[in-house]
Amino acid sequence: TMASEELDLRGVVLPISLLKCKTALMGMDPREELDILVSDPHVVEDLVKIIKRSQGMAVRPRREGDHYRLRISGQPGA
Repeated sequence: TMASEELDLRGVVLPISLLKCKTALMGMDPREELDILVSDPHVVEDLVKIIKRSQGMAVRPRREGDHYRLRISGQPGA
């Protein structure tokens, strides 16, 4: 696996966080993993829903203290 990239969206509000996430996902290599850090549980819910609808992608969310880490792998539409 390639090294994972990290996108820190802690404190970034909807819908800006979703737009930044979408941009990062579109540029992902299929072998890459992307870690997204968010502090808002609503953003976590929305991102998980969006990623689960995207074929070829997997997401593993976990809580880390005062924020969440979502590890995303795969590629949209793969």
